[in-house]
Amino acid sequence: MKPDKVFIALTWTGLAGYAFFAPASIAVSQILFGMAVLGFLGYLITDGSRKDLVFPPVLILFAVLLYVGYRFASMIMADSDLLMIKEDWLFLMVLAGGVMFRDIKNLTRVLDIFAAGLVLMGGYGIWQHFVGVDIYHKVLLDRMTFGYRVIGNFSTYLTFSGFFAVAAIFMVPIAFSAGSRIRKFYYLLASQIGLACILFNYSRSTIVALIVGVIVLLLLIGPRYRRWVSLVILLTLAVGMVISPDFMSRFKNMKNELSAGYANSRLAIWGATISMIEEKPIFGVGPGNFHDNYIAHRQNRTGRNLSHAHNDILNVAAESGIPCAALFMIMWLLILLYLYRGYNRCPDGFQRGLLLGSLTASLVFLVMSQFEASFADEEVRLLLMFVWGTGMAVLGNLKASERLSEIA
Repeated sequence: MKPDKVFIALTWTGLAGYAFFAPASIAVSQILFGMAVLGFLGYLITDGSRKDLVFPPVLILFAVLLYVGYRFASMIMADSDLLMIKEDWLFLMVLAGGVMFRDIKNLTRVLDIFAAGLVLMGGYGIWQHFVGVDIYHKVLLDRMTFGYRVIGNFSTYLTFSGFFAVAAIFMVPIAFSAGSRIRKFYYLLASQIGLACILFNYSRSTIVALIVGVIVLLLLIGPRYRRWVSLVILLTLAVGMVISPDFMSRFKNMKNELSAGYANSRLAIWGATISMIEEKPIFGVGPGNFHDNYIAHRQNRTGRNLSHAHNDILNVAAESGIPCAALFMIMWLLILLYLYRGYNRCPDGFQRGLLLGSLTASLVFLVMSQFEASFADEEVRLLLMFVWGTGMAVLGNLKASERLSEIA
């Protein structure tokens, strides 16, 4: 077998392995992602036709490089541990996915495997709601009035809810645009099991983000599918709220979150973070140094010692400065703009569903990250990179198709 074929096989094995293990284990999924990256780099080196490959848009790649470069500069200026740059290797998923996922047949197989992981770990999460046992950590889960707060194998409740929120909304438009009835049902099953897990997790920021995502999805998906998407989501919500009556009570107890005087409220956390930004606005306190600086800046000494700002934009500004936060927002704006424009240009079919899934999942992540530091959460962030890679691949196919039309 030729070297390039070996590397291609290694890449697809790594991507498929990541897709299956992502809902269950960050360690295993990142090892497999590393395998995919090694395979992809080997493929680029050994494949003679690499000059003909279509990569993600240059503007997006340039924005990512500027963001990562400024973040690295802030590490040097703040004397941070330079190993913190390791978080940004996750962007390689966008590059690898943007090239490899152009093969829609193999991408569909990866999505089949991803759905299997969601069904298995989502089913485990639903089981946890009734039983209350975290087998992996060997602990009992938080007791609610009825049932327990699910966490899967993740270390925190917010990581679990964030991951399944992005995954669930990603799969909905893909399910409705799938080519066969079996795949439609299979992908819908995975998405709705994921949605049920989110209801049983009780994370308010995730629910708010999902509401925004569902509204955008219903506005964009078109009249052909709008009714059915509404019915499927409403049915899952109705069943979930009957089984989990504590769901609404989480939103009734919002008084503390809206009070800057409460030490652990979002307003108090954001206030301390803004104080950090005002002190070092250009290069920030340095990635990895938020925790120590937050202790010094918080006003209420009874609060928790946090490692992030519970807001991605403020978190980037505090760690790496206001210019880096501006680059971060530009990167997001470009990605959302490209996905939205691509969706509008793409003909009806499976690839249009992939673009809509990528767009709505990205929006859910973005809204959620206004209340959490989701970009600092590697499990959820790597899934976002997988979503972006899928969208970039379809944009590449669309670009190639338009070139052929011009030639014809």
